[in-house]
Amino acid sequence: MPTKQKAKKAADFEPISLHSLRLNTITNFDMYIQLSERERKGSFVLYRKKNIPFLEHARRNLAEHGTDILYIDASDRKEYQLYLENNLEAIIQDVEISSAEKSKLAYSCATGLVEELLENPRSGEHVKRSKALISNLADYMLKDSQAFFNLIASSSFDYYTYTHSVNVAVFGIALAHRLGQYTGETITKIGSGLLLHDVGKGLIDKRILNKKGPLNEAEWAIIKQHPENGAKLLLPSGQVSEEALTIIKGHHEKLDGSGYPHGLSDRAISQFARIAAIADIFDALTTRRPYRPAQSSFHALKTMRNEMLAGLDADLFREFVVLLGDQSPEA
Repeated sequence: MPTKQKAKKAADFEPISLHSLRLNTITNFDMYIQLSERERKGSFVLYRKKNIPFLEHARRNLAEHGTDILYIDASDRKEYQLYLENNLEAIIQDVEISSAEKSKLAYSCATGLVEELLENPRSGEHVKRSKALISNLADYMLKDSQAFFNLIASSSFDYYTYTHSVNVAVFGIALAHRLGQYTGETITKIGSGLLLHDVGKGLIDKRILNKKGPLNEAEWAIIKQHPENGAKLLLPSGQVSEEALTIIKGHHEKLDGSGYPHGLSDRAISQFARIAAIADIFDALTTRRPYRPAQSSFHALKTMRNEMLAGLDADLFREFVVLLGDQSPEA
């Protein structure tokens, strides 16, 4: 029977999916259920304490009572995040879970990890965790034809560096896969670079990153340092491949030489960085900023074609347009 706890506000709790709980695993967070309004004005009560195995009889009992959402205390968010990461491979392989639900869990898992990484960009442990996560994410996208669409549907349309990083990884992995010239191992390395491409922003004052308006010259100069700073941060970890580092350093370079930090052009820019540039720009245009609304996919692609194509790989851009055109719930 649930144990009564001191009443808390709804804002103190976060929902978690029953599907995210794996049988015979130890849950390192307390779990709560929400009583109905008729029972107790929607209050939360402790259902299961942390460090107890989650067994079949518990899952069956919840399912029989129509409970597919549980709650955790917001203070346990990072513990749940780590649990989700450690069990993501099993979740993705579970045939009982829909592709849409897998995508929601994978997206939540990825954004949570990148948020932690940006808070502590020098953490070698966070970088190591990101490698395992992107391996699972890439594998999921390569094997499930619905994964790309469902991950897009799960994505945030408000711009945060951590959600942007995950969105760019999703778009870039899908584009790399569409080209048909890379092995699964190489796509995973590309995905790692995409996920970590903005890690250098973890060193930038949040007042600059979150500024509601155009940056001044000095602020813009600081922003332009993030590709090189990201590579310098990650290199000592020994966890990042050359392919990934190429993306981190080169995702803002442009074929016409107008990019940064080095103003590279044409063949000096690797295809990995060219893929990243397209994914990066598209997501930036299609997410809301404090100073401008999000563009629709159609208008973002039109803007890229009419105003930015000189700096982008035209062949890759055409493939990207086709990729997005192929995505629908029925595709």
